[in-house]
Order: sequence, then structure tokens, then C-alpha cells
Amino acid sequence: MFLRMITKTLLKSTLKFILGRFFRLSAFAGDYPNKPIKLYIGYKAGGGTDTVGRVLAKVMSSELGQQVNIINKPGAGGCVAAMQVSKMKPDGYTLVMDPSSSVTWARHTNPKCKIKISELDYVGTIAQFNFGLVSHVSAPYNSIEEFIDWSKGKTVSYVLLSPGSKALMKYIAAEKGIKVNYVPAKGGADMIKLILGKQVDMSFSGGIHTRHPDKIKLIASVASYRHASAPNVKTLKESGIDVQAGAFHFVGGPKGMPSEVIAKLEAAMKVASKHATIKDISNKTKFPVAYNSSSDTAKIMKQQDESYRILTEKTGKM
Repeated sequence: MFLRMITKTLLKSTLKFILGRFFRLSAFAGDYPNKPIKLYIGYKAGGGTDTVGRVLAKVMSSELGQQVNIINKPGAGGCVAAMQVSKMKPDGYTLVMDPSSSVTWARHTNPKCKIKISELDYVGTIAQFNFGLVSHVSAPYNSIEEFIDWSKGKTVSYVLLSPGSKALMKYIAAEKGIKVNYVPAKGGADMIKLILGKQVDMSFSGGIHTRHPDKIKLIASVASYRHASAPNVKTLKESGIDVQAGAFHFVGGPKGMPSEVIAKLEAAMKVASKHATIKDISNKTKFPVAYNSSSDTAKIMKQQDESYRILTEKTGKM
């Protein structure tokens, strides 16, 4: 009898807590947003990701009726910002904008990136990267097949930007029997100097060939698609190399955000993707506008995570 009374009391208390939380969240979501929102960006101010993020924040501020403030938090290839946001309260007031590869690729290749893709809720994507392999325009090859033929009997030089970029070339080198000397670079600016100075034969790139078309050329698309800026250049997969690496600029928040909050943010992002200022900054940064919904972004993150896991496992065994 006593045990039944205790059980009944506990059930009532639990139900009261659950219902109370549900109604509080519903009321909260209906009032969202009622204060400024923080948008963490995993790179320093002034770069391509930061530039896109600031324009997106401005448009979303207008749509949401609250200021979206940028906080730059660089580190671990953009992963530090995502890690920090994943630990915040899931109320929709702390978000992150990062390249998807800063989570899906970095977590498999960078020991400082300690996050699972399941630790974030995803709002959507706003822009797409033009991942590719690039060389100086004067290089005596114009495709990955020609590069492989040219490299026979040589040790080629390749810019080492990150563990992920090394994993990619390591895979290609092992598949095609290429000898590689990895030349460290501190960042994108350093990489451009190495290419323009003809100090390296090739580099992984997020799209610098589109910003320096008269000096840098695309040798192969690393993504699953050909680049709009170079439609005649094949993907690695089309060239017989079974590997691909893609990325989008995504917006997300801590796991557990109310669905109503995600829906409001998602709607604001969809409007932003069609806004003239987003299209203008896309043309300037050469990141094509690419909006994906919350649910599609979650699928993309899972797919990329699995692809990078397989790539990392393969290169780890080589």
C-alpha cells in the first residue's frame, strides 16, 4: 500500500514536470526571439566564412526582429566554435555557422576536434564550397589524369593545409603511386603565396581558383559535382579516383532546440538565401548560394561524416 502511494506520487510529479516543461517550451518558442542571438563563426574576421556569416546575420536580424551578433571563435579548423556552441543552452540564442567539414572532416582528422554530429541541431545551409585541387596556370597539366602522368618519376610538392587535406592527397598518392613532399602552410594566404610563387605543384582549395582565375587553375573537383565556374573539369570520381570531399556553410545550435525555434530560424535562412545581399556576397566570395532545409542539412552532415570516416580509415591504414 505504502509502495503504491510512493509510486503514484512519483508518477504525478514526473508527469507534472514533463507537462510543465512542455508548456514552458511552447510558450517560450512562441515568443522567440525576444532578445539578441549570438552566432559563433569558427574563423577569424575578414575571411570568406566570416564575410558570408556577417551578411547572413544582417538579413536574419531583419527577418527575426532581433539582432544577430557575430562572435569569432577560431581554432581546430573551425571546430572550436561548434564544440563550444554544442555545450550551450539549447534555447536558440546561441548558434554556430561553420563549413560542414569543420565538423564532419575535422573530427576524424584533427585530435583537437572533439564533437559528434549528433551534438548539434541543424537549421540549414546557406552556401557551398568549391573544393578542388589547384595549380598555377603555367603548370604543364590541366587534369588529374595529366598530373598523374606528369608526376611519374618525380616527387611532387603539395601544400599541407590541414590533416584533412593531407589525408586526401595521401589517398590519391597511394592509389596512383605518387611520391609527395608536403609543404606546410599557415593558412589560405600562405597557400596562395606558395602557388603564385610556383613553389608547389598542387594544393587543396576551397575555391581560390575562382578568385584568381588568371593565375590559378582547377585541376579536379573534389566534390561530388563539377564546379559551375569550371564545368569542363571532371571530379576525382569521374577520373577513376573513388573519393570525394564536399562542404557547405551550415547554421546549427545545441542539440535539443525546440522544433518551433528551429522552424523560425529555418524560415529566416530560406528568405536570406534569396536576398540580393546574399547573392551579391556569394558572387564576391565565390561561394555559390546553396540553401538546404533543416532536415536535409542533417542528412548531408551524416553523409559527409560517413564519407570522411571511410576516407580517414583508408588513409590511416596506408
